[in-house]
Amino acid sequence: MGIIELGQYAGALTAIALLVGMTIKWAIVKPIKAYIDTATYPIHPETNGGKSLSDVAQTVNRIETSVKDLDYRLNSIEELVTKPATRNKKTTS
Repeated sequence: MGIIELGQYAGALTAIALLVGMTIKWAIVKPIKAYIDTATYPIHPETNGGKSLSDVAQTVNRIETSVKDLDYRLNSIEELVTKPATRNKKTTS
């Protein structure tokens, strides 16, 4: 067996291995990746027109901050309305 024949066998085995690898990539991996991308599309940040989960979390945090601010303001107004005036009243004699 000469070196040329060994090189031919090595080349043939390499070509077969590449064909098997490409077949696995295109027949198995690519459809699985496409399925995963489709299934997880709604949770990708910066996709779906701002309807991703990260956008929802940020929106909820902004709403929570606004509600807390409104609650603080409402409590302040209720205290002013319900508590008697604690300022020293000027008496006019």
